[in-house]
Amino acid sequence: MYNTTRNIKVQSSVSFSVFLGEEMKVVNIIGKVFCILLYLLVIVLGVSIALVLAFGLKLYSIQTGSMEPSYPVGMMIVVEPVSFDQLSNGDVITFVTGDNTVVTHRVVGIDKETQQLTTKGDNNNVSDASPVSYKNVIGRVKFGIPGVGYFILILNTTFGKWMLALAVVALIGIEIIRRMYYHDKYEAEAEENQTDSFDDVGNEHSEEQKL
Repeated sequence: MYNTTRNIKVQSSVSFSVFLGEEMKVVNIIGKVFCILLYLLVIVLGVSIALVLAFGLKLYSIQTGSMEPSYPVGMMIVVEPVSFDQLSNGDVITFVTGDNTVVTHRVVGIDKETQQLTTKGDNNNVSDASPVSYKNVIGRVKFGIPGVGYFILILNTTFGKWMLALAVVALIGIEIIRRMYYHDKYEAEAEENQTDSFDDVGNEHSEEQKL
């Protein structure tokens, strides 16, 4: 009677685990995707902060197509501070315009006497209307990473911060579900093995009695 009760319990647990098997596969896939995205985000943010702190670099996101194809929309650019004498024609610089708009364009002309620069977007037909004073230059573009700029743009919004928080919560929830599932599964397997042992012992006793 004792063994029968344990068998029913084990069979119920196993059936529950089998029922959840397919669902857990989906949960595992979603969890792995979330982990990869979160790890990538952490790596990007970590490297970005390290660059800023170590070398005084600044990060910006390309938001328009004026510098395509070299600097497409969504690219994150790393900007380094430079002196006026370090600038030359062909350099891509990031600067602030009169209306406090941050722009990234290529230098096509330099006036050393007034320390002003003529700039132009690679995808534009004409040069920018107003020259750029060196005092408004943030720096020269060192390199860019395609696509990463979208993360920066999103994270700078309230919606993006909420989405990041929800992603972290979802990741934690998925991990809790996975742990609960595998804990029940392993527990059910352990009980089943224990029950099989009891059955084997009972069968041995029965054979001895027959003898």
